[in-house]
Amino acid sequence: FCAPPPHEDPDSPNARQNLSINCRSLALPASSPNTIPRNLPQQTKMKLSLPVIALVLALSTSSHAQLLDLDLTATLGATTSVTANTEATITYGLAALSATLVITTDADADVKLSAVSTVSADLPQGHSALAFGAGAGFKLEVSGGSAVSAKLTTPPLSVAAQALITSDGQVGCFRYDAAAQSYTQVDIESYNADKSITLDLPVAGTYFFVTLAVGLPVPTLYAEARATTAGESKAYAYPGGFLIKAKTTTDNTITTTRKNASDAVAPSGKMAAGVFFDITLQTEETVEAQLNYTYDAAAMAAAGIAETSLKLMFKSEAGVWTEPDSVMVDVQAKVVVATSTHFSEWGLFGSSILGLGVSVKANTATSIEFADGTMLSVTTDANAQVTLKAVVTATITGSAALPSGSTALSFGAHGGLELMVEGGNMVSASVTTSPLSASARALITGSVSAGCLMFDAEAESYTQVDIESYSADTGSITVELPMEGTYVFAALDASVAVAVPVFVKLGEARATVAGETRSFAYQSGLQIGLKTQTDNAITVTRTESDASNPPAGKIGLGFVLDIELDKEETIEGTFEVAYDASAVAAKGIAESSLKLMFQREAGGAWEEPDSVSVDVTAKVIVATTSHFSKWTAFGDAQGSGGGGAGGDGEGERDGDGSGSGGAA
Repeated sequence: FCAPPPHEDPDSPNARQNLSINCRSLALPASSPNTIPRNLPQQTKMKLSLPVIALVLALSTSSHAQLLDLDLTATLGATTSVTANTEATITYGLAALSATLVITTDADADVKLSAVSTVSADLPQGHSALAFGAGAGFKLEVSGGSAVSAKLTTPPLSVAAQALITSDGQVGCFRYDAAAQSYTQVDIESYNADKSITLDLPVAGTYFFVTLAVGLPVPTLYAEARATTAGESKAYAYPGGFLIKAKTTTDNTITTTRKNASDAVAPSGKMAAGVFFDITLQTEETVEAQLNYTYDAAAMAAAGIAETSLKLMFKSEAGVWTEPDSVMVDVQAKVVVATSTHFSEWGLFGSSILGLGVSVKANTATSIEFADGTMLSVTTDANAQVTLKAVVTATITGSAALPSGSTALSFGAHGGLELMVEGGNMVSASVTTSPLSASARALITGSVSAGCLMFDAEAESYTQVDIESYSADTGSITVELPMEGTYVFAALDASVAVAVPVFVKLGEARATVAGETRSFAYQSGLQIGLKTQTDNAITVTRTESDASNPPAGKIGLGFVLDIELDKEETIEGTFEVAYDASAVAAKGIAESSLKLMFQREAGGAWEEPDSVSVDVTAKVIVATTSHFSKWTAFGDAQGSGGGGAGGDGEGERDGDGSGSGGAA
């Protein structure tokens, strides 16, 4: 029916006129479907028979009338069906109070535009909601397809809302993203003379209309591109407290994404806070930028990161985390601020808090920086939890005073450190302390040097640990920690003999001075005191195995000590070996019968030293000797009659086997 009569030439002027008239007649409003223009040719009027009029009526009220490019009228909140790739104009409401949606979808779809009475969440600071009578915004829903384009013209703003608009550029639109629980700003096309607003809707969603103020950051979602203007500074606010202020030298585009991890290794000593940003420009260039990240103090504490140590850092082209031009943390405002000329991957890092465990990987040297400036480098034989805890010296000296000739040093509130490893064994550990207090530094002068003492809580005694260095500039001490335990730092006066042994690693040579008595402590509870006649050096190794060629009726304790001097000579020596009573019992040895014995040459007979005793209370075997070679411990079988009553440590055994006191 939208064609010229069959007897006319389709290209004739009359036919084209008839076609135009017929098609226009189909667009008549539904309220007057039977009205026929008087100027229609008679033959055209005859073609509009009752069936045709009925069809026109059906089309004018059908939801598919857009096939003929008809304007549709609908009610807010009602569904309207549209056809794929066909522009449909839908008018909601009446006359001056109506909203208009012009939409095209990529498939046959159902479109619904609903009024929203209140904002979905608090608007960003500095913005006020604009209303259209009882409504604050609109929600566009498309089902069965996606919107290719959608343009909305709102009703006029309410009188109260109009009063909030005092200058151009103050009208804006925010889309609320439910997944991100955040807003993103949508550019409007125009604020019209009738106080309506026209804008393109980029996606289906919920849109609110707001006042905009100069200088406020633009709410932006991650992975959303934002245009920059050459020479102009713009600020973009992202969900979760991240803000970028940037000025580019050219018209450009900035895109930011957020992630929880990075493929780059964390900076030495730093802990990653699990906050990373990829910031990219469409065209690489130098920028003037400031990055602000508002952090959650509770989350940082849960991660064991000190607030005061937080830093934003960027990944360089070499893949190394680098500090920017300027970085600071405001612990009152809970914000970290960095300035830079560089955009790439950025991350939030900080230092650990003393006393909180840090996870380390097996057989990997891990550096841990603590908030007070302490640095720990540790390697474990398995994935483990490492804790370095501050120790107040007074809590130690209350049970065991520092040795004569030593004075406690402090690092502000504490004077020592306790190292603990859970889930594995420590392979190596080195610590550099935070700076000493001013009063402590003043003690390090002349014959007084900085030192470290390892505290044995069970024995309530100290062992001296050599320090690697003391920095007069920084006031920090670096020391290798031989094992887990508690370490205190002290000023050692060289003019006063410090009556504690020096800790030495097994296999490490330690010098002696002619005529001076030196005391050394080793792992596994071995202590040696000796005086050599010449400048010499002692080295001790330990093998965990039973000694060969044991004396008749004796049971070995399961170790052999090889004690060597660089130069063979007669010495004055004493040493004691700690033992595990449960291991002694497991071997069926009478504890009170334990004794140390030595070999003069490999494979030779085991001999008793000048003096030997066992202290079953302290769980140590003590011997004096003038000879160092291979040493071990033997005992008699339980119930064999070879063991005595067990000594208190005072009794001695002579070389012929006779003894005094309670020695076995």
